Amino acid sequence: MEGRHVLVYNADVAVDKLTTFAGLKRYRTPEWLVVAPHPFFPASYCLREKLWQEIELFDAIEFSHFYTPRVDFNRAAVKLARALGLPLIGTSDSHIDAQFGTTFSLIDADPTVEAVLSAIKAGHVSVVSRPLSLTRCASIVAQHALGAGWERARSWLRPNPQAPRTILTPR
Repeated sequence: MEGRHVLVYNADVAVDKLTTFAGLKRYRTPEWLVVAPHPFFPASYCLREKLWQEIELFDAIEFSHFYTPRVDFNRAAVKLARALGLPLIGTSDSHIDAQFGTTFSLIDADPTVEAVLSAIKAGHVSVVSRPLSLTRCASIVAQHALGAGWERARSWLRPNPQAPRTILTPR
């Protein structure tokens, strides 16, 4: 959303209508769950100051798995969630297998979409987490970088059906 990560659960509109915060404000319904993932990480795709500007749109804040005992960008997220009475969600935004299993949410609800989302909004959620070692953090960063590089290479190698074709013939 405007170059920032935002998680929207149970949305009932097309994704192209949710590319801006104004669009999210316009189409959002009470049945949705909107989460701020890794909001204070030092990356351009993280919400950071935008979270403060658009805080009324968010139902919960993510407690990310990506932290060590010494380096923890979750501290600001925890402080904000407590100050505003918003629930914390354990790593709702994962991109590779290595990110699973160290931080997760326990939600006290019946196993239906509506019940789970309502329970989260009501704060009936607990975060279970343990910090990563520096080695595990480095491994995750490397896997992300390799994955992104591999996707770029695949897109370069994939033929573009709209591109004009040049046929070379021997002379």
